[in-house]
Amino acid sequence: MQDCVIIGGGAAGMAAAIAAKRSGAQSVLLIEKNDSLGKKLKQTGNGRCNFTNRNMQASCFRSESPTFIEAFLKQFSYEDCLRFFHSIGVLEKLRGDYVYPHSDQAKSLVFSLENTMRELGVELMCSTEVKAIRNSGKKENSLFEINCCTEEELKKEKAFKAEKDIKPKKTFKLQAKKLLVCTGGLAMPSSGSTGEGYRFAEALGHTVLSPYPSLCPIYTEEKFVKAWAGVRVDTELSLFEGEELLFRDRGELQCTEYGISGIVVFQCSRLVHSVLEKNGKAMLSLSFFPEFKEEEFLHFLLKRKEERSAQYGRDFLLALLPDKLVSVLFQKAQFPVDKTLSEISKEKIGELCRLLFHFPFKASKIADFTKAQCTAGGISVLEVYPESMESKLCPKLYFAGEILDVDGLCGGYNLHFAFGSGILSGRAMGRRND
Repeated sequence: MQDCVIIGGGAAGMAAAIAAKRSGAQSVLLIEKNDSLGKKLKQTGNGRCNFTNRNMQASCFRSESPTFIEAFLKQFSYEDCLRFFHSIGVLEKLRGDYVYPHSDQAKSLVFSLENTMRELGVELMCSTEVKAIRNSGKKENSLFEINCCTEEELKKEKAFKAEKDIKPKKTFKLQAKKLLVCTGGLAMPSSGSTGEGYRFAEALGHTVLSPYPSLCPIYTEEKFVKAWAGVRVDTELSLFEGEELLFRDRGELQCTEYGISGIVVFQCSRLVHSVLEKNGKAMLSLSFFPEFKEEEFLHFLLKRKEERSAQYGRDFLLALLPDKLVSVLFQKAQFPVDKTLSEISKEKIGELCRLLFHFPFKASKIADFTKAQCTAGGISVLEVYPESMESKLCPKLYFAGEILDVDGLCGGYNLHFAFGSGILSGRAMGRRND
């Protein structure tokens, strides 16, 4: 019999295990299906791990319940996050508002978490997959029965997949007084995030809002993108629904053979998905000179035309933008590249200028989970207490991290929620004695 069982050895699970032991849990068992802990965490931020942000606001998160986010941040602030990491020996390094471990290595953060767990006496069980969870159903003294399968049995299961009459036995069963499910979402499936936690939650009576990718590239079916692949350019990106502006931000745009990528695109991808689901189409606008006002830039271009009247149109944007992008712009504007600037009308220059500030980009879809940094959707937070992450439907059942319907912008927000929700749930489990 275990006092606390935690399923999932990612950011939320490791933080929860530490918080539970520090808060008085009699025993804590952490189950992870990979052969090591923190596999996804080690890959975040290109291995550097941006784990929180100084600008910690509810508006930086998305969920069906903004009040849930507000309540969570009252319980776990930016300062609370730093205090936790200081307590396990991790110092921070700032890049603007983005916060990284001072080592600039995600693996050192994982080491500190794992080392602290071992010092506290947390039991670790890797290479073990949970197959099913059952609750005794008794409100008082209820227990969770957890069916587990070891790596050896999992290999057998795959080998016997075609044999309908042969099913490998489950290796063992566990019982727990309190249970935390923090198995992640569906993003980065190569790290082991395959969404089994949603199935467990539904079996225990919870609502799961359809998960979809977030913080990911945006695709288009327009053919011109093959010509601009490889270009990186500072851009202001805007998303409209009809005449309504839904999103506007500035950053480096990465032009790809399938569409657009980069942090500014990732920040917008969740909204693009919503607009596509609602309307079947989503229109974005790109400004390639966001530091200028359009009318001022038009004046600059007209002056350039007069000063370089003998120059050919193909060289008009020389040294202003990458060659590949210029070719796309000229084609889109039907700009007469073989005429001299003296032969090109001011109206045509005006059309080109407008395209430079309002380049239309028709999104066809967002990337799938293999290219997404996090998952939108998940277990409804309306069924979870924000102060403790405990289920409102099933006492002593807790959820934390990406499995919940909470996702944040790029910049450390998703890890802040993962660590914070893990700490709040672990603390609540450790303090509960009934």
